[in-house]
Amino acid sequence: MGPLYSLGTAKATVVGNNLSEWINSSEKMFGILLILILQLQLYLIRAFFTVEVPQQLYIAKYGSNVTMECRFPVDGQLNLKDLRVSWAKKELLDQKSKEVYTLQKGEEDLKSQHSDYRGRATLLRDKLNLGYSVLQITNVKLMDAGSYRCLIDYRGADYKYITLKVKASYTRINVQIRSQPAEEELILTCQSEGFPLAEVFWQNEKNLKVNVSVNTTYTLTTDGLYNVTSMLTFKPNGSENFSCTFWNKELNEETSYAFTSAQRGSSVGKKSLILFIIPTCIIAVILISALIIFLKRKSLTKLHAKKGGKKRKSPQLHKEDNRDMNPQTQDLIMTNVTDSKDCMDVCP
Repeated sequence: MGPLYSLGTAKATVVGNNLSEWINSSEKMFGILLILILQLQLYLIRAFFTVEVPQQLYIAKYGSNVTMECRFPVDGQLNLKDLRVSWAKKELLDQKSKEVYTLQKGEEDLKSQHSDYRGRATLLRDKLNLGYSVLQITNVKLMDAGSYRCLIDYRGADYKYITLKVKASYTRINVQIRSQPAEEELILTCQSEGFPLAEVFWQNEKNLKVNVSVNTTYTLTTDGLYNVTSMLTFKPNGSENFSCTFWNKELNEETSYAFTSAQRGSSVGKKSLILFIIPTCIIAVILISALIIFLKRKSLTKLHAKKGGKKRKSPQLHKEDNRDMNPQTQDLIMTNVTDSKDCMDVCP
């Protein structure tokens, strides 16, 4: 009995262990299956929640405003407390991203916003109820160009990328005409700002390129624009006209300005006229000043002469006044004068 009992006990122990292992393995499989089911549910939910972009490429002018948008599904009334919107710009060099704008549970998160976009990037919140996440960037800069990620988390999450390109055309050309009388030459100058670096070429009235005595230089502005200046030096023959053209290869754009012989002649004439007018004005000012000083002195001299003449003329006037009196009146006046003198000598 002893050996048989021991053998039965051993078999029961083995069966019990196997049953316990099977139960444990079943629980593990059930847990794994549950996880798979949950993941499948999340996948299905996310499959139904998708972010779409109606336009993947935006081109904005330098200094203008741009709006970029992505769309997400909204079932019924939007609940801002369940919504999270995030716009970020992906940096290609260091694979990092700049937070452009974040909306969390209906509140702006400006603390996480990158300093490059403070005061320039905002979300048009009145579009959210329609399922539109519209990002607006004002005063577009060259550094704004790049790839933007629009992430929406609302009962599901998804994101899409949008590309923004910034163009700075050489639309405004500043010109100048200068002459060098010593060399009998004219210098035509064209200057403009844009991006990327443009090529400048000169043409005559026959649309032939001119490469003689052309000097083109450029500098970078603080905003990253190219400041391009090109000068053409030539000896005028009175009839040949020239034009400068800024060719932006990347944008496939060109801007031109045509100089005319009338402009050149007026420029030289103005300079010659200025050289004549300035000395003439100086001489005229000197002569007028001298004339004014002379007239003032002359008037002062006449004034002094009149005053001296009046003083010398007073006795004569007194005598002439006495002539008009009759002899009796003159004797009476002389007697009064004599009595006054005697009184002055005798009277106390």
